[in-house]
Amino acid sequence: MVQLFPRRVERPMNTLFTELAELQVQAADVHSKMLGHGYRERARLAPRLHDLATRAEEQCRRIANRLSDSLITPYEAELMYDLALTLADAVDAMENTAELLVLFRVGRLPTSLLEVAKGLERAAEVMVTATWKLDRVRELDEMYAQTRKIKRQGDRLIRQAQAEMVKQGGAATDLVPLREVTTSIARTVDLQERAARRVDLLRVKDA
Repeated sequence: MVQLFPRRVERPMNTLFTELAELQVQAADVHSKMLGHGYRERARLAPRLHDLATRAEEQCRRIANRLSDSLITPYEAELMYDLALTLADAVDAMENTAELLVLFRVGRLPTSLLEVAKGLERAAEVMVTATWKLDRVRELDEMYAQTRKIKRQGDRLIRQAQAEMVKQGGAATDLVPLREVTTSIARTVDLQERAARRVDLLRVKDA
């Protein structure tokens, strides 16, 4: 990758990405707590996820503005902008899950979904580590494989949760909110994998 040359008063580009990735870590932690608690605690935590999603969107705009002035190729700029957008979208997806839990007063969730949430936390931590090395992406040859492993496990656990919900049956008014929550969680899993893929494409391009 072409070296990014910030002005002396500016922070390096990878620092901006690390700050965005750390917002995702915080969001994943709150997201896990919301899935594991009842309505009252979920209602208390939901504004925290909204704040994190807002901050992630603002950080994404800062990155976009810096990319427009950076000495990198258009291809790299597009990948890095898409990376920032995807990280912000992942935080937004977690906020969406939180809103669904509160609005529909969803009850206890399948244990497998709580395990998926823990995987989201791990993937977020992997991304933070990756952003430290965006200026030397060749060192990130294992990063995508780690995230892919987490995604495969997450997909499997989501299928288990869906099967469990079908077996339990119940009224449509109970099943529809659970299905919406599960779909929202699955979208977060997909977005984390997409973000990791963007980092790996930067690595491949730099090889």
